[in-house]
Amino acid sequence: MRKIVILAEGNFKVDASKTATGVIRYSRDEVVAVIDSTRAGVDVAQALGIDLGRGIPVVRDINEALGYQPDALLIGIAPKRGDLPHEWRWQLLTAIDNGLDIINGLHALLTEDEELQTAAQRRGVALWDVRLPPDKRVISSYAPHRPGSHTILTVGSDCSTGKMTTMLEINREAQRRGLNSAFVATGQTGIMISGNGLPVDHIISDFVAGMVEEMVLDFASQYDWVFVEGQGALNHPGYSPVTLGLLHGALPDAMIFCHKAGATAVGGYENCPRLSLARMIEINEDAVNWLHPEQNSKVVGVSLMTYHLSEAEARAEVRRVEEEVGLPTTDVVRFGAGRLMDAVGMHFGA
Repeated sequence: MRKIVILAEGNFKVDASKTATGVIRYSRDEVVAVIDSTRAGVDVAQALGIDLGRGIPVVRDINEALGYQPDALLIGIAPKRGDLPHEWRWQLLTAIDNGLDIINGLHALLTEDEELQTAAQRRGVALWDVRLPPDKRVISSYAPHRPGSHTILTVGSDCSTGKMTTMLEINREAQRRGLNSAFVATGQTGIMISGNGLPVDHIISDFVAGMVEEMVLDFASQYDWVFVEGQGALNHPGYSPVTLGLLHGALPDAMIFCHKAGATAVGGYENCPRLSLARMIEINEDAVNWLHPEQNSKVVGVSLMTYHLSEAEARAEVRRVEEEVGLPTTDVVRFGAGRLMDAVGMHFGA
């Protein structure tokens, strides 16, 4: 188990640092500190305003973080376009000089950065580019899943709506019930947490469905319940292609729809109106069933993010959404994933 310091400089917030928050919540590694000079002096729970990471300090920089004796530095936020900000470079070099491995989820690959690669080789530390995909190209073969296996995918109304968290929590619930299940990561944070998966947003679009299919078939050959992490949203102006590739590669037998309570537009696209929940659910069902009509894949439940609401407001919003779409609804972090696992089981008659 590693001791990790997370670099989240200038943006350690629930929405903006979902890699950091995901790793803090779910990683088997120990997070010993978070770097953000704008929030230094408090702990993680105070910085985020949610009940997560109590006692983990937020520090000014890597020099202060070294006092907590980390083994690795993990980049916990992703600037737009996934570039490495120049102002972070000295912190990475200092970490490397002090013998820390670097865990990188950016689109920018550190192994292709001559200065950082040279420093890492000189110090004998590892640079792990989590978004580096396998060196192969696979076209979908439209192969059937193993009979008796069940593949479930999260879809949603936007990015950052809890698709990874929902699958991790449902998988935990399935395993608590003694089911033979697995979580399948499709993004950098999920890969950091689970140690497996594909960085689908760094794969050439022609090969997304094929590589996802290959991975899901492998999991379905071993597990009865396969919970695949979703990405993006079909209604997202920028990231709809990765969602469609996942839908057609995973060919889920059922889906869970993820949404942030109260959202009225796609994040960062205020001129792009949000469709109704019912319509967004419908387009995801349609897109799967273009290729999967015999399965008639359905959204069987809604996972709602309510961290920004009081508990009373959250419960009221869960009830409202449930009435609006007629599907079991919950916040898996706040209220548990039991209702959604029940809904998945009922869909398959299990």
